[in-house]
Amino acid sequence: MIKIVIADDSALLRNVLKDMLNEYPKLEVVGEAKNGKEAIQLVKEKSPDILILDCEMPVMNGLEALRVIMSECPLPVFMFSSLTREGAEVTIKALEYGAIDFMLKPTAGAHGLDEVIDDLVHKTEMVVLKWRFSHLARTKGVVRPRPEAVVTKGPKEIRRRKIELIAMGSSTGGVQAAMEVVPKLPENTKPIVWVQHMPPNFTKSFADRLNSVSKMHVKEAEDNEIIQDGTCYLGKGGYQLRVIKTGANYRVKVAGTDKVGGFCPACNVLFDSVTEYFHENVIGVIMTGMGDDGTKGLVKMHGQGGFVIGQSESSCVVYGMPAAAYNAGAVDVEVDLKEIWETIGKVGGY
Repeated sequence: MIKIVIADDSALLRNVLKDMLNEYPKLEVVGEAKNGKEAIQLVKEKSPDILILDCEMPVMNGLEALRVIMSECPLPVFMFSSLTREGAEVTIKALEYGAIDFMLKPTAGAHGLDEVIDDLVHKTEMVVLKWRFSHLARTKGVVRPRPEAVVTKGPKEIRRRKIELIAMGSSTGGVQAAMEVVPKLPENTKPIVWVQHMPPNFTKSFADRLNSVSKMHVKEAEDNEIIQDGTCYLGKGGYQLRVIKTGANYRVKVAGTDKVGGFCPACNVLFDSVTEYFHENVIGVIMTGMGDDGTKGLVKMHGQGGFVIGQSESSCVVYGMPAAAYNAGAVDVEVDLKEIWETIGKVGGY
């Protein structure tokens, strides 16, 4: 049974969310809080497996509560965020402070929860299982064997090559992952094009925050701008991101609002566009996230000679996207999160 605590200042929203979650046989809501202070108390009393935490609450807001919880009684936390600029900025900070992921508070109030509940339940089950195993491994030294097909696949020797572009993809846990990679890359790094599964507003706040702590210039991609060295272009939420070429210049194309594989932007759309122009001279990076977005594009990229880096299972919040790419034979080397920037440097000669 997965035990859940809900913290939100709306009694109606708490009750509806509780009723919906309790319909799932593996889930049980064991506590409700109307502010951050009560959330901390309930986490300590109930020892839940996961906390759903609103950002804006009286007495103590979600961000303040999160910092205390991750310091004193850490557990997986999903933030309940509003689709506003202020909500996005607070959410990005929460993800930096250790929140696993976020879900958007429905604009229709409690009546819109059915649109996000299935995704929340699926993520909750995967994250809690990973968290429980990680805790067991830390306390008892448990080692889980990897599938035989993966164990027998050895990494390609890492050799320096001429790199012109780096294409990256991530989802759940991607904000924390980005903060471990991009700020450590030198300012002369080749251009990075990156898809992180996020809705509108959030990608701009994410890019601004990442830019403030990085040597590279990090920005939300703008349609038709020329791709330049030393810049990381983050795909805009709600639009597909592609690489195109006009004349002698490579540009980013930010257009199209249809979801591909359930995502907009989608890693597969970006990676597939990259393979139209870059072969041996590209690095692909696939990091933490649920599902298999990016695998098809990386299979093509790898087949054309591109070098693909995957994030290791032990360092992923959700080992879904990297696992799918690895099991498809598209990954040259799989490394821990803290080693990704070094591996990029080894291949690109930074």
